[in-house]
Amino acid sequence: MAIPNSAPLSIGIPEDGLMIYQWDMIRLDMIRNRAWPRSLSEETNGGQLPVLPIPALRYGLAVIVLMTGLSGCSPRDGVKLSDTAITVPEETAFALPAPGGPAVVNIVERRFHNATQQDIFLFTSASTPGQNVLRVQLFGPVGSQFEGTQSLGYSSIRATEIAKEMRRELPGILLRQSPVYLQNNYGPFSYAYGHGRGNDACFYGWQQIRSPEEARTVFQNRGTIQVRLRMCEEGASEEKLLNTMYGYTIRSAFNVAGWNPYGEPPTVDPNLGRTGNPIYPKTEDLRKAAQPAVEVERPRPVARQKPVVQSTEKAQPVKQPAVEETLPLPSSADIGGTVVPSPGCVGQPEGAVPCK
Repeated sequence: MAIPNSAPLSIGIPEDGLMIYQWDMIRLDMIRNRAWPRSLSEETNGGQLPVLPIPALRYGLAVIVLMTGLSGCSPRDGVKLSDTAITVPEETAFALPAPGGPAVVNIVERRFHNATQQDIFLFTSASTPGQNVLRVQLFGPVGSQFEGTQSLGYSSIRATEIAKEMRRELPGILLRQSPVYLQNNYGPFSYAYGHGRGNDACFYGWQQIRSPEEARTVFQNRGTIQVRLRMCEEGASEEKLLNTMYGYTIRSAFNVAGWNPYGEPPTVDPNLGRTGNPIYPKTEDLRKAAQPAVEVERPRPVARQKPVVQSTEKAQPVKQPAVEETLPLPSSADIGGTVVPSPGCVGQPEGAVPCK
């Protein structure tokens, strides 16, 4: 049976069938040149593997080169960044330190199948290795776009888990856990304190915000918030670092019904307004009320003074006599009629001839 010659490549062949078509054409050429077995019996060659001649190796090499070239012509999308860890602006922070606290440097957000985590990096001036960070994890319905992604492991507050976290965040630093029960605006929390490199004071605090078990249902008071604070500061006191746990504010939540890790708001004290339950003011309130009021003095009107204008008279210049000029002697008219009598006229009787 004559084998038809290989037909030229048709334009109407689909793109996905190009490789199969070209491989069939190459195989027909190899059969015609006795480089490929025609049937199964010829392929087995009596139970022995066929020995391919040199033309078969050439055709095989040509197929490999052709497939490599086609794969290189496929479009490339380039490097795609993962959307599970992104840098977000400071305005989208899940929590912020108290005013006057450490400044926010950067925020890295990681999204999981069951939670969203933010590492809020804070300003660091200590010489202890590591970065100050406020980590906030919100467990809840993230969204359908993250279906199939990695889940964030959840574990309640345990001493073994906290010890692992402290060794990971502050390796080689001896921290002492506080035995005192503490509570901030979101509920109870605890911390550990120690000294780092040089004069550095190091602090690690942890808190879990979750509604009470008896208040949680399928549709209400669901969700959990995990908070971790790692801080090292040169020359800081334990009280100063502890104030950071009291002053931070959570400003994020899932916008779904039923997500409420804070639980129901506390009820009003039943003793309010009831007879027989007097309420006394605190000592601090009395001290504040006893402070005298500060009188503000009104400004007195200031009378405007009229400027006094002093008249200045011009002095007439006195004519100085010249050096060669002679001064005239005073006359009797200048003297005013006053005549001094001569000595002979002194003692003359009255009626006598007047003396000159």
